[in-house]
Amino acid sequence: MHIFFIALCYPLKWISKYYALLVGYITQSWGKLMLVFTGGRIDIQGPLPQPPFYLASNHLSYVDIWVLFATLRATFIAKHDLKSWPVMGYAMKLTGIIFINRSKRMDVSRVNQMISKELHSPRGIIVFPEGTTSLGSELKPYNSPLLEIPASQHFPVHSVLLHYEDKLEGGKSLLGSSYIPWWDETTFVHHFLSLLTGKGYIAKLSFSTKIWRDKSRKKLTESIFQWSKVEYENLKKDAH
Repeated sequence: MHIFFIALCYPLKWISKYYALLVGYITQSWGKLMLVFTGGRIDIQGPLPQPPFYLASNHLSYVDIWVLFATLRATFIAKHDLKSWPVMGYAMKLTGIIFINRSKRMDVSRVNQMISKELHSPRGIIVFPEGTTSLGSELKPYNSPLLEIPASQHFPVHSVLLHYEDKLEGGKSLLGSSYIPWWDETTFVHHFLSLLTGKGYIAKLSFSTKIWRDKSRKKLTESIFQWSKVEYENLKKDAH
């Protein structure tokens, strides 16, 4: 499936004028195929942002990537080690995903330059301000560096909260009991095989009706995080 995806995307590298638009539609189709392949289904609440947009999301698993791809025409800011994954890493690189090495502070400057170029393209940009994945029972604090460009350009920022429910066993990531989050020392291969042999999952996305603008990246980040924290706690109450 990933090889077919590469075959579609590679020629588009040479059509720069339409690259972002065409790849946006291809990645959306790939995301939908991955959902079917892994037994997933999507449940959406709230209005979907339309490109161009900047979206902050919590982060639970690599599964988030194809869930959000299936939902939105967008690209991602992703951790640099994903680029080294066999086949899938090269496929992600061809889509224009921007990789960041969070262990190198200077890399943020490079990534922000790329974000600035991509900001008004015909697809959105999705960031994971937690900077890492988690079990899902609580949000980690949001980091502000990747919100520098929308803050400096007074560009609106949307937010989404993502969580998972197992179709048959009833596990919920909000309660720390779903098999979808990938947050510990389990290898990717082992986790992915567990995903393929699982009983299916529902990805639930709650999009904000509110959008945020602020020229201070720290105030912008804090406002989004406070909204996300309150909404996440409400989702947890409903999950019990």
